Amino acid sequence: MKDQPKDLIIEQIQADCNEVTQGMINRRNFLQDTTKSVIATGIAASAVTAISNLAHAQSSKQIKMDEEPPVPVVEAMSDNVWKEGLLDPQIVGDMIDQAMIKLTDRQSAKEAWKDFVLPDDIVAIKINPIGGKDFSTHHVIIDKIVEGLYGVGVLENQIIVWDRFEKHLVNAGYQINQSDKDVRHFASDSDEIGYDEAVFYETENDIEIRREGQSTRSNYSKILTQIATVIINVPVMKHHAITGVSGCLKNITFGGVDNTRRFHSNPLNCDPAVSEIFAHKVIKDKLVLNIVDALLAGFDGGPIYDPNGVWKHGRIFASTDPVILDQIALEAIDEKRTEMGLSSIKTIAKHIRSASKAKLGTNNLDDADLRDVKI
Repeated sequence: MKDQPKDLIIEQIQADCNEVTQGMINRRNFLQDTTKSVIATGIAASAVTAISNLAHAQSSKQIKMDEEPPVPVVEAMSDNVWKEGLLDPQIVGDMIDQAMIKLTDRQSAKEAWKDFVLPDDIVAIKINPIGGKDFSTHHVIIDKIVEGLYGVGVLENQIIVWDRFEKHLVNAGYQINQSDKDVRHFASDSDEIGYDEAVFYETENDIEIRREGQSTRSNYSKILTQIATVIINVPVMKHHAITGVSGCLKNITFGGVDNTRRFHSNPLNCDPAVSEIFAHKVIKDKLVLNIVDALLAGFDGGPIYDPNGVWKHGRIFASTDPVILDQIALEAIDEKRTEMGLSSIKTIAKHIRSASKAKLGTNNLDDADLRDVKI
């Protein structure tokens, strides 16, 4: 059998993750020698799950008349979604339907989808395919979203399933289709797509030696600037060695611009780049819905697939607020890491706090109106 060609992008990400991880270990060893009691307290505190925090928030908060209403967040779950290692498509479909109904308070999933898209929209569904066929956005979720869009009147060639790199789409089982037939699958680096030189994020707050072509600009994908009218963000809930978690914010921002490696490594950890890239109108104003694939979730070894770092979580989360979903992911992953005897990742997930401070959403669990769905 011939060796598979190397994926230089993934190799770069792994190298950056290893660098950050080693820096964290060195820093942790220093802190353990000087502040053991503080570290112990921090680890104990990380054992609180996202759901218990949210449940407590629902029972204790007093909402004042002049405050913003809590943001709806749906957690759809099933103990039967995994059967002999395989997903049950019917149960996953039911989870998404019920999540949409619960999120919008509509009578049917068809009515719920009308709250987010119009028949003439060009809908760009941003997936996360870097984990290959084993650990990318599951096809069954995308198929159900596409079904919902059809029900609103969106035609199949008005739907684009996309990512930054064509190779990663293919490796995850999404075959490239740039024709005017069927749902289209293509990437920012596909033929005749590319990046918009007129729409960019510019900063010198980066690692200079990692700039592509010595540029301080990150150009937005033409999928965002010239093609899509609305975006549906469908990340995978997983650990990320550089940012703590890879979720809604990381998926749509670093998947939507070029020249991103310059933000990796300590002390940046992709912050404040993630929130500042997100704040541009081509993302912030077009993003209508986030659906987090946590059917199989990752607690270690991310953002790529590590078979020893995943668990069958059996959940799907939905909200219009990407920040609160990332905070929930952070809590859940950190809880799992504590359970497995691993260190907390909360300190490096700075981009979530920055996004909340920039009012791109909220990371305050007290602001979440958690709505459970059990299938």
